[in-house]
Amino acid sequence: MTLVGQLPSGLEQLFTDAGVPTGVYTNLFVRGRDVGKIIDDSRVQGASLTGSERAGVSLGEIAGRNVKKSVLELGGSDPFVVLDGHNLERTVYAAFLGRMGNTGQCCVAAKRFIALPDVYDAFLTGLRDRMSEVRPGDPVDPATTLGPLSSEAAAELLMEQVRDAVDKGATVVLGGGRPDLPGAFVEPTVLTDVTPDMRAYREELFGPVATVYRVADEDEAVALANASPYGLGGAVFAADPERARGVADRLEAGMVWINHPTASRPELPFGGIKRSGYGRELGDVGIIEFANRKLVHYVDADAPIEEVLG
Repeated sequence: MTLVGQLPSGLEQLFTDAGVPTGVYTNLFVRGRDVGKIIDDSRVQGASLTGSERAGVSLGEIAGRNVKKSVLELGGSDPFVVLDGHNLERTVYAAFLGRMGNTGQCCVAAKRFIALPDVYDAFLTGLRDRMSEVRPGDPVDPATTLGPLSSEAAAELLMEQVRDAVDKGATVVLGGGRPDLPGAFVEPTVLTDVTPDMRAYREELFGPVATVYRVADEDEAVALANASPYGLGGAVFAADPERARGVADRLEAGMVWINHPTASRPELPFGGIKRSGYGRELGDVGIIEFANRKLVHYVDADAPIEEVLG
């Protein structure tokens, strides 16, 4: 196995084992402050980042200064809009999976749950019950269904956001604290009555914390869904496909899934708008992001020369 920067590169080895020529794919382990040196190098023609908003701002600035193409896939605060109670058990399960995958540490995770009045109470109860069933513990223990966050700093940031919401009047339906366990654990938490003056309303909650909102109608659902600096993904659940598509078309997001939590598939373009970044990964759109779509136009050598300046 090739070693770069004292660390093994398993993905690079897969390319080598597949017969790809040396250098086509190279894994570099570098410090964040050294990334700019790589982008500055004339041999580098573009840069793509999956990471935090802060890192995206930095990389985009460096790439722009070098007049190089960049693609940024950053944070998200994805809405999950519930328009009716059709097959509600399935919808609640989708919401649970969409929020709790990877302990809630996913840019495209469902984070803000928006439900119309006739389904709000049942949906809230179902999501609370589902999230209350998870069990934090040692990740190698088969009985564990909730692992720790990536770091103590990440756990404390999430708790600061929760405490800010509670101090300003949010209701804790479930959790709201940290279990008495070693490690960066945060309890599965459900908050309601979240208002625009709270950090939880406008910031990404990167962990097992869900905010649930009651709205009067579809227009209010769309307005709330779009009241975010982020625009990565979103989900809409409804029995009527035309109704669901109508709401999906109005969401400010790079991708919207109907009747399924937002996910990533190799054949589908992936990416967002607003503070979630720009450009697309995956799919045919992602393939051409860094391609030079060069025009070569042939004119017969004896043809008259046309006006070219307009």
